[in-house]
Amino acid sequence: MRFPSRTLLGAALLLTVSGAGCLPGSVPLELPAITASALAERYAGTRAASGGERQLLAYDRAGDGRAIEVVGDLAAARTVVVFVPGTGFSLDDFDGTSVSPAGAARAIHARAAALSPGEPVAVIGWLGYDAPEMTDWQVITTLPAAKGAMALRKLATALRGKERVSLVCHSYGSVVCGQAGAAPGLPVDDIVVLGSPGMGAATRAELRTPAQVWAALGAKDDVLRPGVRLGPIGYGADPVTPAFGARVFDGGPGGHNDYLRAGNPALDRIVSIALTGEASCSRGSCQEGARPKALG
Repeated sequence: MRFPSRTLLGAALLLTVSGAGCLPGSVPLELPAITASALAERYAGTRAASGGERQLLAYDRAGDGRAIEVVGDLAAARTVVVFVPGTGFSLDDFDGTSVSPAGAARAIHARAAALSPGEPVAVIGWLGYDAPEMTDWQVITTLPAAKGAMALRKLATALRGKERVSLVCHSYGSVVCGQAGAAPGLPVDDIVVLGSPGMGAATRAELRTPAQVWAALGAKDDVLRPGVRLGPIGYGADPVTPAFGARVFDGGPGGHNDYLRAGNPALDRIVSIALTGEASCSRGSCQEGARPKALG
């Protein structure tokens, strides 16, 4: 979901001095062991609960609902990509766009299969947190992200032993990934943030993660990047600025929800990072601390 200035400022008017309270869905979902037999048993159970034919690691109808879907063979995969969505998603819109949890997982998996045929890759569409609505005052804070980060760290820990694990984090999802990375030792190789309002940190070093941190901003992405944080309010520095210290790559010519659309060269770069730890830099689009340029 996007963070246009007028909507975010409107949400700010809803902020009160009351405490955050307890968000629904704040307890991390229980995960199975990442083995063929345990996964098969879990998929069978979640299919019965959801009434579908998906490979769901977890499923919860409470509140807006949470679900974690696997595309590909997770037990056999050497490379795993976890997509973390932004604001407003629930079970009702788990599918539908290339930045919805299921849509993103399918887009990344399909492109990985095209670019590296035969490579055992699994992609996880992770709606393992209660993604805030744009009308919820907490959307301008890191509070929902901090709760989501606990669940995301639990998933990352469950994936230990895979050769490569990457987080691809869109919009407010990048705040979740930043909060997860703030705990030392997060066991992932790369954190890729797309259309990020901030990661809840002033610099990449504040994240304390051993992972490589990447950032991209599309040429037409109007995401609000206030560049400040006061306690839990705000998101910290803009990740594509040189001072932040991320590796910045070209986000392509599109807008806030276009990074994973078919035909956007940013999708190839994202998949390349997940597979190899490097983006395509043949046009000089991958630089330390550089601001992204539009393709043309």
